[in-house]
This record gives sequence, structure tokens and C-alpha cells, in this order.
Amino acid sequence: MMETGISTACFFGKAFTEEAVDHIAKMGAPVCEIFLDTYSEYEQDFARMLRDRADAKGLAVRSVHAMSTQFEPQLFSINGRQQKDARELMEKVFSAARTLGAGIYVFHGPPAFRRTLRLLSDYERMGAIVSGLADMAAQYGLRFTWENVHWCAYGHERFAKRLLEHVKSENLYFTLDIKQAVMSGRTVAEYMEDMGPLIANVHLCDYRHTEDGRVLTCLPGAGELDMAWLRSGLERCGYGGAVILEVYSDNYRTFEELGESYAKVKEAFTAPV
Repeated sequence: MMETGISTACFFGKAFTEEAVDHIAKMGAPVCEIFLDTYSEYEQDFARMLRDRADAKGLAVRSVHAMSTQFEPQLFSINGRQQKDARELMEKVFSAARTLGAGIYVFHGPPAFRRTLRLLSDYERMGAIVSGLADMAAQYGLRFTWENVHWCAYGHERFAKRLLEHVKSENLYFTLDIKQAVMSGRTVAEYMEDMGPLIANVHLCDYRHTEDGRVLTCLPGAGELDMAWLRSGLERCGYGGAVILEVYSDNYRTFEELGESYAKVKEAFTAPV
């Protein structure tokens, strides 16, 4: 049985993380994803404050995301000192996620810049690094989920299966992001097939194509995404986790508008069929 929630990332630039928790609760979502925006939010004092705030509102934290560009690319660096510092930051985020009661960490991974393509094509090396990270996440009670971000390593539909061939950890899962799948130039169905039963988290944002082929993001219900089709596809994959509304803050004007969109998401994924 799927459930629906909202990510604090929807409020980036419009409300701080703790304020976003209050807005999400007012919108009637029972669960949320916490996007930790910066280093100070990785600290235990902040995580405890945020947990208390969510608990007071009856809001459960299902997953945690971090500002990945602050440390995730360095996890794959050829500079050992960069790797060490990045792992320490990641462990701090894992600890914050445990304090928040989350069971999932959402990972972007390294960006697919031209200079890094050689390293990203070395699946044996990448698999060894990811195995260590996934096992470390397990120590904090977290499932380590790699998200299909179109400008990062998972920018094509066969990445999951190729990576799994080189990962020894049993704790590697995937976050399916709808907008990122479409922005990659491929279909959501291709990514769903690649991840299969290892989908552990879903980010939902609608989209539409312009006449010149660009992809514009928008609130669910305002674009081309067939949410009934997506629900059916996720069910065929055996998915029973959270569908998290995660849109960009410029995709809506008012919090009321965002709340109305969430109501459509909740109806689409939890109403009896």
C-alpha cells in the first residue's frame, strides 16, 4: 500500500527546513522527506529540533536528502583526503537521518562532467566505493538509495543494472525521480524497468514538453504525466513505499496551490481502485 508525502525541498528559498515541516503538516501530509540544505543542518542539535517539531505535528520522516554537491562528488575523488572528509560529512548526515527517524537516504552521486566521465565508466571502482557507503548507511538503519539525476552518474536507464554487477553490499536501492527521468531524454518506464523491485522511494513532479523539445517542470496534474499509469507501473514493480511530492519552488505561486496539488497526488496514489 503506497502512501504520499511532501519534500521540504519544495520550499527551497521560500521557507527554511523547519518552517517547511509546519507547512507540510498543514497540507495534511502524514509523511515527508527532509532536504537538509546546508552544513549547519547536518548537526545533531538541528536534527533533534527538527524531529521534535515533526513529532509535535504528527509528521513522520520517511527519507532524508542532503545538498549533495557539498560532499557527494568528493566521495569518488582520486584524492584520498577529499574522500575521507566527504565520508565524515556523509556519516554526519546519516546520523542526522537516524535522529529524524528516517529509513532512507537519497543519493545523487558524482556529476557527469566531461572530465569525470572516465572515472564514472569504471564500474568496478564505483561499485567498491558504493558498497562501503551502502554498508555504512545500514549501520544507521538507512537504505541507501541512488536517485536517477540526469546530470549525474545515473543519467541513463541501464545504470542500475550495470552498477549492481559490481556492488557487494545488500543495501543498495534506488529513488525514482519522474522529472529527472524525462529530463534525461528517456522514459520513466525505462528507469522503472532498470530499478525494478529495488525502487525504495519515489519523487513526483509533473512535466510538459515545449515545441522546441525542452522539458518544463510543473505541479502534478498540470502536465503530461498520467498518475494512474505511474501507480499501476509502481504496483507491478511491487512498490509499496512513499510517493513524495518534490517540485521546484518556482513551479507554484502560493502554498495553497502546492497543497491543492498534493491533494491530487494523495487521491491518485491512495484512493481505492
